[in-house]
Amino acid sequence: MFKNGEGYDLVAKQGAGAYLGGTTTANPKPGNNKNNIARPFVPYPASHAASNWLGLPNEGDERVARRVERIQKIEGCPLGMSIAASPDLEPQKALESLVDGMHRYRTAGVDFLEVNQSCPNTGEREQQEGLAQRLHYIKKEFLDKRTDRAKYVPVIVKFSTDTSLEQLPKLLEMVIEAGFDGINLGNSSTAYDMIENIIHSSEKKLFGYFTKTFGGGVTGAPLKYRSFDLAKAAVEYLKKNPPPQEFHVIRTGGISSSSDFLTSERNGIALNQWFTGYFEKFAQYGHDLYWCLYSLYAIDKTRMMTIGNSPTTIFK
Repeated sequence: MFKNGEGYDLVAKQGAGAYLGGTTTANPKPGNNKNNIARPFVPYPASHAASNWLGLPNEGDERVARRVERIQKIEGCPLGMSIAASPDLEPQKALESLVDGMHRYRTAGVDFLEVNQSCPNTGEREQQEGLAQRLHYIKKEFLDKRTDRAKYVPVIVKFSTDTSLEQLPKLLEMVIEAGFDGINLGNSSTAYDMIENIIHSSEKKLFGYFTKTFGGGVTGAPLKYRSFDLAKAAVEYLKKNPPPQEFHVIRTGGISSSSDFLTSERNGIALNQWFTGYFEKFAQYGHDLYWCLYSLYAIDKTRMMTIGNSPTTIFK
């Protein structure tokens, strides 16, 4: 939610387990504009969801990396940056600039990087053949050059919540083979027909207007089960096909409560990332949001251990 590397002190002092800035690109991007509306966004409070057509607004890798370099990190809150290929550049130049940006952030002292392979607001879609080429290039020009273990920067790859379960084994195979350190399953979704069924009746008209006028991605509660299914399937794949390197599964989409964290944990998903849920909980609890969630998490975990509730029961 902090596109340009702002807000690290805020979330670290609130109690976040990690910080992720971005997504940034080599060239600065003002974001999308249509009908004289810059970076369209709308919340659906009754549905615990939102739509946005932001278009990766950011100040560019070089400027943001300089800001990140000045951050005084707080123990217990690793600092990461999300980075993507600049969609305004031709493919090879975009790839070269992407790797240049990764090196900038490594020099700036980040603890981890996320390569964003899925943004529904830039007009791009994953092409499996092209993806393999991109991953191979990043492997050759960045991953294979991490020879100093003291300065090793883990790199994860982010894919859309709209990724199919059938695609997942092949994606994991490619990501692991290239030497990446994890996979993030979740981004805003463009599966409007499916999501409309979950949107509250009072907000369907607004949802229809936004998606027809701007398109964009949907975030929040409607993605909860999809992100869980993908992340759980990834964990099960890794159990059957253990990678040679340390490898993590991150779940993004619909995370909003302690029970979501607990359900992830019970299914081997150790890391959770949120956006819409953060703002909703901040509205409820203010700067105590993590303290409140951790307290509720402890209660939920004790209750599950005591009465043997299944993850599905806790989820609901």
